[in-house]
Amino acid sequence: MPRIILFTALTLLVSACNDKPLMVEDTVRSVKTLTITENTKANSRQLAGTVESTDESELSFRVGGRVASVDVSSGEKIIKGQLLATLEKKEYELAVQSAKAKLASARAEFKEKSDALKRQQNLRAKEFVAQASVDQAQAAFTAANSNVDVAVTDLENAQQDLENTELLAPFDGSIVTRSIEPFTEVAAGSTVFELQSQGAMKVEVLMPETLIREISYGDSTSVQFPTLKGVTVYGAVSKIGSKAQKGNAFPVSVELAQTTEDIRPGMTAQVTFNYGEAADASVYLIPITALDVRIPVENESSLEKEVPVFVLKDGVAQRRKLTFRDIRGNKLEVIDGLSPGDVLITAGVPFINEGQKVKAWEPTYNLPAVIQ
Repeated sequence: MPRIILFTALTLLVSACNDKPLMVEDTVRSVKTLTITENTKANSRQLAGTVESTDESELSFRVGGRVASVDVSSGEKIIKGQLLATLEKKEYELAVQSAKAKLASARAEFKEKSDALKRQQNLRAKEFVAQASVDQAQAAFTAANSNVDVAVTDLENAQQDLENTELLAPFDGSIVTRSIEPFTEVAAGSTVFELQSQGAMKVEVLMPETLIREISYGDSTSVQFPTLKGVTVYGAVSKIGSKAQKGNAFPVSVELAQTTEDIRPGMTAQVTFNYGEAADASVYLIPITALDVRIPVENESSLEKEVPVFVLKDGVAQRRKLTFRDIRGNKLEVIDGLSPGDVLITAGVPFINEGQKVKAWEPTYNLPAVIQ
């Protein structure tokens, strides 16, 4: 009986060894992909900036004194010529009266010296006095005339100082900040208001040094605002800084062609710059992770380098060579080898080969827990 069992076991073992192994179906690898569209074109670059008023002014009194009244508040809209604040006038009114009195005295003296000069000239014509007397009268006349000129200037200055006790708006706009209160002393030239003009706006951005050469004065841009959904305005480059600031970035100003009441100074803006590529130019941005790093870069010494990637077509990975010209952050600017509609494999590249069956990865989400 044991022999029969042993024989049966050996027979089954040999039979199993002679049979062909069971075929296990190959697993189709999932890969991340990027579909090439117009949105992946590298013909433009978007930079964040801050909205500012085109005309901004810090207002101050040209004379010092005690504040008599303040007629506007922070945030208030103003019109050109509107009275903003006033200093006490008494001191300056007295200065005007004093200057008028001095001018009257100087004119009286001038008339006196003028008459004296005429008398001396008449006497000299009859040879009743020496020439020295005429010269002396002439000098007195000249001095009196100069005193009149000085007195006129002093009066004009005193009147101007009196007018400067009233601070008027230089243009239409609004009050950004107010730094004075009634009955306080202010010094001449100290800022008491900050004003911004109404309507005209600009966006200030910092442009990387790698892109500054691509723009010029007058280049058109489009501007969007994260807090204003659906609002897009157009502008033009109005200033390009000649010196780099922090991060080797250059200051660039974009003047907006039109504004709305919702667009206010201090808001964040996204400015899209176009770099002059033709509308149909095939310049795309792709992530560096799409490169097959197992194969060395060709033409490494040239400005235009060829790199290998995989595209997904009909469920199969196909190797393709792309030509790129520059690296922008963690992306490549591809100038040849891609067309709209191509599906580029961007993750999992080191684990796939030419002709391998793959599928686009689709995220799965856990179903929410249900409490019974």
